[in-house]
Amino acid sequence: TKVLYSTDASIYQIEPIGVVIPKHKQDVVAAVRLAAKHGLPILPRGGGTSLSGQTVGHAIHLDFSKYMNEILEFNPEERWVRLQPGLVQDVLNAFLRPKGFLLGPDTASSSRATLGGMMGNNSAGARSILYGKTIDHVLEMTVVLSNGEEARFDPAQPQELAARMKGDQLENRLYREVQALAHQHRQEIERRYPKLMRRVSGYNLDEFTKDQPFNLGRMVIGSEGTLAVVTEAKVKIMPRPKL
Repeated sequence: TKVLYSTDASIYQIEPIGVVIPKHKQDVVAAVRLAAKHGLPILPRGGGTSLSGQTVGHAIHLDFSKYMNEILEFNPEERWVRLQPGLVQDVLNAFLRPKGFLLGPDTASSSRATLGGMMGNNSAGARSILYGKTIDHVLEMTVVLSNGEEARFDPAQPQELAARMKGDQLENRLYREVQALAHQHRQEIERRYPKLMRRVSGYNLDEFTKDQPFNLGRMVIGSEGTLAVVTEAKVKIMPRPKL
């Protein structure tokens, strides 16, 4: 009998090129620029979400959980928190619980899933029918792009979007190219993207064919670290249900 699969765990092990544990966003910028200079892949690693703790690769791994794990700002009136990507979901909810709030997405791996990992995977969890996915809760994000430039992605109305599309920086080109892709392939996107509540695979080009403000952060969410490195995010929080 021919063996078609192996239970040897070593076939799933991928040795990274190196591991960087950044203390602040300047470390992230330096690591991304170094990787770009030498043509090396880089992977921001958020632990614990999805069935296999996505995702791994032969790359320089960035682990934010040791230092970049803080709640930076809490606004109960407008119902949002600003946080770093290494913050663990349970830690955030422990902070929010006595204040009467919670994070909507609720992963089974909440004791170790970081918010950066949840953004990378567009995590949903057991309450997704009520609260939706991570993409429904991230209001804006600060990122480091592939060339080491920093950018802030937030909702842009048409006039602001037109301004952001002008210029020669990588961020300007991204606005132009994503809009062009969504416009050029609009019919195919609307026809072929699965109409599923919990579709989290693939890039979210369908978000740019909807009647809503243009927010490049919605493309970063679900991209599993392949498009940008998130260093900070503003995340919507929900009132805790009354028992």
